[in-house]
Amino acid sequence: MLGLLAEITALRERVDEHDRLLKRDSTNSSLAPSTDPPLTRQQRRARERERAKQQGRKQRGGQPGHEGKSREMVAPERVDDHVEHVPVACGCGHRFTGSEEHVGDPVLRQKWELPQVVPLVIEHRLHRLVCPGCGTAVLAEGDGISASALGPRLEAHVAVMAGVYRLSRRQIVELLCEMFGTTVSVGAVNATIMRISAVLADPWRELRDAVRKAQAVHADETSWRLRGETNWLWVAASALMACYRIDPARSQAAAKELFGEDFGSFIITDRYAGYHWLDVLQQQLCWCHAIRQFVSVSERDGAPGRLGHQLLAAAREVIRAHREYLQDGHDLTWLHAQLAPYRERIKALLEQGVRGRHLKTRRFCAGLLDEYDALWTFCEVEGIDPTNNAAERALRHGVLLRKIQLGTQSEKGNRWIERICTARETCRLQGRSMLGYLHEAATAAQHRQPIPSLTPT
Repeated sequence: MLGLLAEITALRERVDEHDRLLKRDSTNSSLAPSTDPPLTRQQRRARERERAKQQGRKQRGGQPGHEGKSREMVAPERVDDHVEHVPVACGCGHRFTGSEEHVGDPVLRQKWELPQVVPLVIEHRLHRLVCPGCGTAVLAEGDGISASALGPRLEAHVAVMAGVYRLSRRQIVELLCEMFGTTVSVGAVNATIMRISAVLADPWRELRDAVRKAQAVHADETSWRLRGETNWLWVAASALMACYRIDPARSQAAAKELFGEDFGSFIITDRYAGYHWLDVLQQQLCWCHAIRQFVSVSERDGAPGRLGHQLLAAAREVIRAHREYLQDGHDLTWLHAQLAPYRERIKALLEQGVRGRHLKTRRFCAGLLDEYDALWTFCEVEGIDPTNNAAERALRHGVLLRKIQLGTQSEKGNRWIERICTARETCRLQGRSMLGYLHEAATAAQHRQPIPSLTPT
């Protein structure tokens, strides 16, 4: 009889697990939103109504009473041209000539326009001069002349098109011809990209070393394709810097290659085991991931489902308290005091789950208790974020590159992705022009000067 009951229990757990897998989506697992099944029109409308109700919105777009925004007028000295307009005729039949009395200041309406772009063709003439001392004919070296037929500004545009706006080589060829009147080949575009990749090698190494020393680093990884084989694109991002690295494996060894064996700062992650070589007190586990896991538990039947709902309610109070801490400018002592009851409450609920009968729930609760202190680093250390959204946001560009360009075909291609993604994300974090930086870097390279650093001083 006992054996039959145990078998029934095991079969019930298998059915529950099967149902859980069928219900998995981006709200209760780490699956991307793009993998969610399509919704019917009725489901989409119901979701929009529910979201509007939660946000207190009555309609789409700007809400009644909100302050509108318009484009700011540029300073008079910034205006390139003026076009004067006078009335044509009055309602009484008078035809204006412009010599009539003016009343008040004119109403200004500024329009932005692009000039016609005509590429500059600069011809470098290298002269040979005969040395009067020995009679040798010496050819000028031509400072700043590289093997490339493209100037540094054009090289920067090519790199931005490929690495930032994710255009293919052929699209870049077409765009350069259509918009800039410049004729280049696919091979020339690829050669330019590889040159910029070599230029970014030193800034990439500097950023990797600087990220390793940052106080707090967000970390995440996603799949990458190299000649059709699975690789992994890793990112480490701090407040003002980011560094990407492609590795054949998703492992602790790969994490150590990016962060260094002696990494001693705080790291925000999504509980992936590849970071478990670090001390638990160095880590901050992502609360967004924890909430999705609580949602998954809450969808189970019986006691595990009720436990999941209680964990979910407590976790949302944690996020609410942190949002209030940021919005109202409270100090860390206030946040620590506000979270103390929820810290005890969630721990008690997890311990309750460990004592339960449902195997999956027991394992989940026990695993989270082993890392429990890592959930609360953000309320004990200044400058730690409770979520890993920064790393996920930084990885999104790489995901789009993979989907559009289908990965890379060589190790050189991998290095290009690492370096251009690192430069792009770092420029974004610093509010810096990516095109401007690449122009400076390409100019420095053509004149054999040190490449400008992206590491903040």
